[in-house]
Amino acid sequence: MEPQTCDSETEAQPMDSDSSGFDELKLNELVGKGSLGLDEWVSLISRIERTCPDNVEKIRLVYDSFLSEFPLCHGYWRRYADHKMRLCAVDEVVEVFERAVQSATYSVAVWVDYCNFSVLTFEDPSDIRRLFKRGMSYVGKDYSCHSLWDKYIQFELSQQQWSLLAHIYIEALRFPTKKLHHYYESFKKLAALCDKELGSQSNCFVDSLSESLLDDKVPKSYGANEISCVIKDLFEPSLSLDRSKMLLQKYLSIGMRLYQDACDLNEKISTFETNIRRSYFHVEPLDVDQLENWHHYLDFVEMQGDFDWVVKLYERCLIPCANYPEFWMRYVEFMEIKGGREIANYALNRATQVFLEDPLFPSQHKHRFKKNCLKKSFYLFNLLSLRREENYSNGNKNKGKTRTMENSRFSFLPRSDN
Repeated sequence: MEPQTCDSETEAQPMDSDSSGFDELKLNELVGKGSLGLDEWVSLISRIERTCPDNVEKIRLVYDSFLSEFPLCHGYWRRYADHKMRLCAVDEVVEVFERAVQSATYSVAVWVDYCNFSVLTFEDPSDIRRLFKRGMSYVGKDYSCHSLWDKYIQFELSQQQWSLLAHIYIEALRFPTKKLHHYYESFKKLAALCDKELGSQSNCFVDSLSESLLDDKVPKSYGANEISCVIKDLFEPSLSLDRSKMLLQKYLSIGMRLYQDACDLNEKISTFETNIRRSYFHVEPLDVDQLENWHHYLDFVEMQGDFDWVVKLYERCLIPCANYPEFWMRYVEFMEIKGGREIANYALNRATQVFLEDPLFPSQHKHRFKKNCLKKSFYLFNLLSLRREENYSNGNKNKGKTRTMENSRFSFLPRSDN
């Protein structure tokens, strides 16, 4: 993540003073002001790391303060965990990662870092496995979740848990990712190995089965329990040869059907995914075409009838678009319309407490948010816009374009009298 250009030379001066490091009082005073911009935080953290690399209290202070203000900066969660691994017990590292996944729950990178740590540190493979499954429950529909699938597959390969690996390949074929076709080829290779173990003399068994998908007798979908039973029985050594081959054929048909459906969906979303040029958080503004692409993508997914996918795409969108009130408003309003009041309230609280900690935001306005959707949009729009204006450089080239787009999109909102 590139640091934002510093707006204030006066505020930046403490970062450039002597290299002896801050004393506790000076550091607490600087951090407690709450006036540092992103680039100033980056400079401060770098200086503390350089001058006080083994002072866990100072490292804890700057990272805790920074990440409470910029919780979506996933790379700094990893750096914080690295320091804790050097200086503290394993439990404290786990605590950092747990805070990371609470703050950036739908960040693929955060889950990859956490799972990498678990593979290197946890003794019980079941604990590692549970963490992979937990991460996938949040980011499994992210087009870039292949980085987590790869780690999961690599782990099960090292454990030689073939039935679990067979199940992972099925799950990886359920939804489009950047490596969908790669996972399909790996799925077929695993099936071919199973076929070889069963003593099949046919070299084209796997490929020939794909033609059977055209048969109307092949089910269009399979339940999770049915799939689990097929995989469990497939790797049961006591079964007869005929029964095992029948189960292998069913396993292949399940994977091929899922792959075909995922490919169909991939064709529909590929343009949206290609147009996403920044998937991580930064205070620098996005181009108008990037914002429009997210809106069009959300429009499409909302029409698909998959509530879980809608939630996950909104959450994914709100990583790079966290400073854009229009997406928070859209998320809250959609959830309220669809009956997801708890999700709407959670999103609202994050928007107003994490991304906008402003004393000018009175509690009665929060109450009005929850009673009136229009007022909610109006206040959230103004308050989050204020935060973004504070973060952006005065000379940013895209500011005018961004503001123009917002004004046109929300021209129906009432103007503030204050």
